[in-house]
Amino acid sequence: MKNVLWTGGWDSTFRILELTILKIETVQPYYVLDRGRSSVPFELKAMEQIKEQMIRSFPFTRDSIKPPVMIDKNEIPPNETITKDFHTLLSRSDMGSQYEWLARYAEANGLCDLELCIHVDDKATNFISSSVKKVEEGNDSYYVLSQEDMPYPELTIFKYFHFPILMMSKVEMGETAKQHGFDDIMELTWFCHNPRKDGSPCGMCNPCVFTRNEGLGRRVPNPTLAQHAGYQLERVFRKLRTLWRRVLRLR
Repeated sequence: MKNVLWTGGWDSTFRILELTILKIETVQPYYVLDRGRSSVPFELKAMEQIKEQMIRSFPFTRDSIKPPVMIDKNEIPPNETITKDFHTLLSRSDMGSQYEWLARYAEANGLCDLELCIHVDDKATNFISSSVKKVEEGNDSYYVLSQEDMPYPELTIFKYFHFPILMMSKVEMGETAKQHGFDDIMELTWFCHNPRKDGSPCGMCNPCVFTRNEGLGRRVPNPTLAQHAGYQLERVFRKLRTLWRRVLRLR
């Protein structure tokens, strides 16, 4: 059985479908519940729709996906070493904050094989691509951190994970899905962090921008000038709220 972090997005859904349809594997999904993110209900809905369509199209996968392990982001125990290492890496180049709290979760729960669906265009790939080794396992393969080849000791925050699609692009995933007849299921994936009131992607958040830039622009609507201005104002207000909370904590 494979442990896979599933977000309902393109990359992790591709891996879920690859495992269940092509490799006849059972999957234990992990989902991180971030109560501050408005996309949560959209992601959960996408995951249900994907599973339902997968079973309709490929009935042999009916029991292939276990109920997800739900992780409350706010309840992940702190770990000063991991947090310090993450911020040291962050001082060298940008990457998402999720790698810090995912490493804390894995450490606290004794996980060493959680699959993260980082792909070739992800910022984190720049950190680890020269510090991984390929593992062949039956009809499957994935990458793991090679601690002998690390340029920075802080990269050990990635030691808990497997990286099955590290060298693939979103376009290549789409081509593979089409070749094997599950490209329609891939269209059910969700990616936007700030969906509009009508339930469509905002077209402005980082996941929308990345999706557009990585060859799947057909899925991302173009925002109007008014929508873009409103989004920028909202970002400013969010930063001000965060700063104000920090000030209050220091009092």
